[in-house]
Amino acid sequence: MTMKTQADPRRASHRPQRLNFRLFLASQIASQCGTWLQFVAVAWLASGLTGSGAALGWIAVATFGPLLVLGPWTGALADRVDKQRLLMVAQLLMVGQALILGALVLAGLDGLTWIYSLALIYGVIHAVEAPVRRAIVAELVEQQRIPRAVSLTNVIAAVGRVIGPLCAGALIATAGIGWCFIANSISYLIALAVLLPIDRSALRITEPERTPGTVRAGLRYAWRVPELRIALSLTGVVAAFGFNHQVLVPLLAAKTFDGGVGVYTVLYTAISAGSVVGALSVVRRREIELRFLVWSVIAFALTNGCLAMSPNLALAAVAGFAAGASALLFITAAAVLLQQSCAPSMRGRVMALFAMVLLGGIPIGAPIVGVIADTAGPRAALAVGSVAAAIAGGCALGHLRARITPTRPDHRC
Repeated sequence: MTMKTQADPRRASHRPQRLNFRLFLASQIASQCGTWLQFVAVAWLASGLTGSGAALGWIAVATFGPLLVLGPWTGALADRVDKQRLLMVAQLLMVGQALILGALVLAGLDGLTWIYSLALIYGVIHAVEAPVRRAIVAELVEQQRIPRAVSLTNVIAAVGRVIGPLCAGALIATAGIGWCFIANSISYLIALAVLLPIDRSALRITEPERTPGTVRAGLRYAWRVPELRIALSLTGVVAAFGFNHQVLVPLLAAKTFDGGVGVYTVLYTAISAGSVVGALSVVRRREIELRFLVWSVIAFALTNGCLAMSPNLALAAVAGFAAGASALLFITAAAVLLQQSCAPSMRGRVMALFAMVLLGGIPIGAPIVGVIADTAGPRAALAVGSVAAAIAGGCALGHLRARITPTRPDHRC
């Protein structure tokens, strides 16, 4: 006599959500690999044309500046519209931008004017795409699975930071730098195709807020909640002065270690490989506390300082690995903390602010560290980032110790 086992309805109800999240992760693998491939190729192209840290800094301004300016409005847009469809439109626009850049470079029109212009176009598209990509995670999984989902998303981004630079180095050395951008456009097409089968009925869509003043409401809300305010402030300081490896690593490879694209690829790959480890270290944590976030900032200050002081390429690669691990540990922890601490109706705006201070902080610091690298060398510019992170982490740690007392359980600031 055979017995029929009855399927657990709860597990069956989770299957569409799990499939949706897997499709999203697959799309991010393709998109992130292509994105980092293009970042490395653009940096190496500009470095070869000018050899100037300031020029690399201004490319970073064009790439990430629009997010700094438009972040509050694109975050409000993410809270109002269909996130899946907006994400697909952004991927399609990125296909066009990468194709145009590749065609111009292959045709020999690789002047700085074109590079700046197309970097700015990418920056505007990215200003829309970044908050949507971060906020849609909460619609793909249940509330209790958000920390793990955010961590896995950052792991995928970190894997893209490993594969992208490796592919860039291989393509630059063989086919030529223009094919890096063609390969990136193909990666965006793959990401777009993978997003199409997502089951919309399984999405946990939050009712959009239709009241006026949504941008100001988002800013007030982020400032009012202590966890959000401290996490965003830390991210802004560290991103502006510490997360400028796309500006400094090409200069470190060329000027400090007298190397070519091979040395550049080794350093960038070491940092990227470390970032995978850093993102993975948060996957098993069910909750992120503010103290954990602060100590991760201090760890980045120490490891990035070791990278600045490394006397040779081998030690620089080891220090770069550690700096990449602590950097992604901090970024992942900050993203999880923000997702956990904000109301669902505010998630798009809060994550837009996170993207704005994380990537939009780069245009503030990149020209500064670029000038420092030109005048005092790449090591000094790296040291500036370490000092800024150490000061920010120390201030936040002191603030935490001051506000957590037995007589003040409400954690007021």
